[in-house]
Amino acid sequence: MLAIPYLDRKGSPLTVRFRCLEDHDHRAHFHGKYNSIKDDPPRMFGIDSVHKAGDTLDVTEGELDRIILQKLGLFAVAIPGANIFQGRHRRMLAGFNRIRVWGDPDDAGAEFTAKLSRALRQARGMRLRDGDVTDTYMQGGAQALLGLIQEEGQ
Repeated sequence: MLAIPYLDRKGSPLTVRFRCLEDHDHRAHFHGKYNSIKDDPPRMFGIDSVHKAGDTLDVTEGELDRIILQKLGLFAVAIPGANIFQGRHRRMLAGFNRIRVWGDPDDAGAEFTAKLSRALRQARGMRLRDGDVTDTYMQGGAQALLGLIQEEGQ
């Protein structure tokens, strides 16, 4: 399992999530692909970006996608799963002029993008074609993602 630490805006630990790195049927092995500490509330990952970003923030559907965008110099946060976005997350994102939503190119990702776009008038979905943010980066490098931002005029 890969440990994914959740830190507060000053870098102090809040919690940790785990991602199984094995390519197998996770349910058959009695765990999910991602695992949280029991009774831990869903949190936004990378909240330091909320405090450092200017008028634009990127929101991804998963932690590893956020890490990729951060590596490219973008200020990004992750909602850990398509169905985790909550009202308190909306309040945390309300002050930005532009929010780019990087939902996965599947039904859950489309719902994630639609949910954020309904909740935040400044949110616009990015059109991922070759998998999620991480897949796109692995296939085409930084330019594949930065090119999507240019295409969207964002």
